Amino acid sequence: MWWRSSRLDRIEQNMEQIQQSIQQLSEISIATNRRIDRFVEEMRESHREQIDRTEQLQRAVEYLLSKDS
Repeated sequence: MWWRSSRLDRIEQNMEQIQQSIQQLSEISIATNRRIDRFVEEMRESHREQIDRTEQLQRAVEYLLSKDS
């Protein structure tokens, strides 16, 4: 029955390796999601700044056009 013990040891070792791999993948996933969240927030801020700048320029053009009338 020594082969069963040996086989069980290999199975347990493989399970530990699988658990470690799952943990590493989980950590990578969390870090990736944080990076994505930061990127999305930066894009949102950039988009808002562009909208604000466009509105500001639009008001300036409207003001200049109204002055010419």
